[in-house]
Amino acid sequence: MPDVPKEAQRVLDTMAGLDQIADPVERARAMTVVLDGLKGLAELRGEVVVELLARPGASLRTVGDDIGLHHTTVRSIRDSHLRRLERDGT
Repeated sequence: MPDVPKEAQRVLDTMAGLDQIADPVERARAMTVVLDGLKGLAELRGEVVVELLARPGASLRTVGDDIGLHHTTVRSIRDSHLRRLERDGT
C-alpha cells in the first residue's frame, strides 16, 4: 500500500477500532456516524476529481494515475458527481 497520509491513517484507525465497542447499540451508532461521514467524503472526492480533470492536459488516465485509481473509476466518480449536481440544480 502506498504511503498513507496521517489524516487518512487516523480515520482508518478509528474505523478499525469500531469493533472494540462492547455495547452493540453504541457500536451501531458509531458506525452510523462514520458511514454518514463517508457519504460527505464521497461528495468531496467527486468535487476534487472534477477539479483535477479541469487542469490543462488532464485526462481520466492522468488523474487516475495521480490519485491511484483506475481511469474507469475516475470516470465513474466524475459522472456520479456531475449527475448529483444536475439533480440538485447546482
